[in-house]
Amino acid sequence: MQFTNSNVAAYLSHKLGKPCEVVEIEKFGRGSSRETWFMTFKSGGGAEEHLVFRRDPPAGSTDPSPLSQEYFIYERLGRSQVPVAKALWWEEDPKWTDQAFYVRQHIEGSWNVANYSNPSPEFDDLRIRISKEHMRKLALVHAVDWKALELDTVLTTAPSVETSAVNYIDSLQTTFEGFRVEPIPVLLEAVEWLKARAPVAPKICLCKGTNGLGEEIFRGEELVAMSDWEEAQIGDPAADFAFLQDFAPTIKKDGEVVWSLQHAIDYYRSVGGADVTVASVQFYGLVRALKMVVFAHQAAACVHSPDEATIRQAWTGTEVLHLGKHILAFAMGWMPPIDPNYMSELNASVESVAA
Repeated sequence: MQFTNSNVAAYLSHKLGKPCEVVEIEKFGRGSSRETWFMTFKSGGGAEEHLVFRRDPPAGSTDPSPLSQEYFIYERLGRSQVPVAKALWWEEDPKWTDQAFYVRQHIEGSWNVANYSNPSPEFDDLRIRISKEHMRKLALVHAVDWKALELDTVLTTAPSVETSAVNYIDSLQTTFEGFRVEPIPVLLEAVEWLKARAPVAPKICLCKGTNGLGEEIFRGEELVAMSDWEEAQIGDPAADFAFLQDFAPTIKKDGEVVWSLQHAIDYYRSVGGADVTVASVQFYGLVRALKMVVFAHQAAACVHSPDEATIRQAWTGTEVLHLGKHILAFAMGWMPPIDPNYMSELNASVESVAA
C-alpha cells in the first residue's frame, strides 16, 4: 500500500470502523534500517489523532531481523515498566497491503534534547542529567523478566554467562551466512579472534542493542519512550554500553573528569544495574564493529538483487562495510589505526582489548 492520504484514510476507516480523514502524512527522515511514517488524522469530526506506521524499505531492511520480531518486542514490553510506545496492531492482509507493516502509538516528544550537543560548558550539567536518565531507563531494560514475556522465543538468547559473548558472535556469523553475497575473510578471522577474548557476563538479560542520542524519545529531560529495538538480544548487559551514541560523554571541570563512561556505569549500578566493566564494554565495542560489517553487507545484499534499493543502502553496503572491516583489521594488528581525529575513543578501546 502506498501511504497516500486517500489510501490511509480508507484503511483507517476500515480498521477503526468509522470515517477517517487524513490531515498529514510525514516520513521520518532519520534512520536507514526501516521506514517510520507519522500519520495525523481525524475521525468523526473529532480532534486530531496520531499514529506511527513502521515497515521495511521496498528493497528490504538493512537489519536482517524480521519486522514481526520488532513488533513482538514492542507488544511484550508494553506489559513491562520499560517506557515504549504501545504496539496497536500488525497488518499483512493482502486486501490492504502488499507489504507488511505494523502500527503503534505515537508518543509526544523528540529524539533531540535541546542543547545536549551544544559544546558550551554551560550545558555540561544537562549532559550529565540526560546520561543519568538514560542509565536509569537502561537499568529497567536489563531488569525485564524476559522469560515471562517470552522474548527468548524470538531473540538470540545466551545459554549461560560463560558463553554469552561467544553465542552472540556465533549468531552474527550465522546471520551473515544467511544472506552472504561474497566472502569477507576479515569477518571470519575476527570471529575467532574475538571468541578467544570473550568475557564472562555478569548476568543474562534483555539488551536493547542500539542506544543513545537519536534512538530514544524525550519530553524535556525525561526519556518517555525507548525506540529502535531491531538489534535486541538476550545476553551480556555490557553490550548495551558499546553503542551509547554520546550518552556517556567525558566532561571535565577545572581539569578534573567529573563524568565519563566509568561514571555512567557506576551510576547505572547504583540504580539497580548489573556489574558491568569498562573492559567488557570495550570488547563489545569490537563486537559492534563485527555487527557493522554484517549489517552493512545486508545493505549490499539489498542492492545486489532488487530494483528498489536506495542510495543510502548502497552507501551503507560500501562505506560502512569498509569502516567495519578496517576496525576489525586494526584490532587484530593487520592495519594502522583509523584516523585518530575520526574515532579516537574507539581506537583506545581496540588497543585495550587487543592487549
